Amino acid sequence: MKVLGLVASPRRAGNSDIIVQEMMNMLPQEWKKEIIRLSDLRIDSCTACYACLPKDKQCVIGDDLTFLLDHIKAADKVIIAAPVYSLGQHTTIKLINDRMISILSKGDEYFTGKQCVIVISHGVKDWEGYAREATMHFARFFGLNVTGVLVVQAALPGDVLNPEIMGKMDALAQSLVDNTPVDFTDPELVYCPECGSSMLQVSRKGKWRCVMCASEGEWTNDTGEFTLSRMPQAHRRFTLEGITAHGCVLTGIKEQFLQRKAQAVEIRKKYRKGSFWIKPDSSQ
Repeated sequence: MKVLGLVASPRRAGNSDIIVQEMMNMLPQEWKKEIIRLSDLRIDSCTACYACLPKDKQCVIGDDLTFLLDHIKAADKVIIAAPVYSLGQHTTIKLINDRMISILSKGDEYFTGKQCVIVISHGVKDWEGYAREATMHFARFFGLNVTGVLVVQAALPGDVLNPEIMGKMDALAQSLVDNTPVDFTDPELVYCPECGSSMLQVSRKGKWRCVMCASEGEWTNDTGEFTLSRMPQAHRRFTLEGITAHGCVLTGIKEQFLQRKAQAVEIRKKYRKGSFWIKPDSSQ
């Protein structure tokens, strides 16, 4: 069994580092274990060139994305640890997420349902923001089956060594061994029945929509308890079918651009040399 740890933090020996290393120690000794610090990778920004959309084409940016993708493909289990700096996912996660367009037409290579568990650490109470949802869906873009997400308050290096937190981390590690889910959600809150997100748009007319997976349906409160019912979807977003469908949509947009390329070139000429741009003085 091969387990891959992804640390989405540049702070060495910080809480995200400690989380992954401690959970690795909790796993069977004979398992093969590897850890990648995402900030060690050179991941450039997506340029939205769409050159990667055909199934037989790779991303043309020559950085470390392929290295990361290859190691995720080779792993049997994945652990992700990420800090919250400002109400959301860490920069390294967002940067990689934006490059996931490159695997949309290659989903069958990634959507194997490998088990993944996630630990999110935030330093200030009530400042976790949307990091839980963003990191869950970062994992799901790789076709990983997220079976447990733990959100903890831990500001100073080593705060995650708290016995209560360590006990929950041990439960996550054991779930990887047993291939079972672990539920750390708040029973008093309402989550999307499809993806587990807490980011729901709720209308006054009894409708709801999940902003992460696009599930939607109706809500009721007839018995004094808030309940959700879900409408059928043509494609569930974080499945092979959903990812493939999204790739087809973007391929169609690319084809439209090629058909209207001459017109697009003329439109863009007007904005290529705007008079309002400023840049830092490189000589200083």
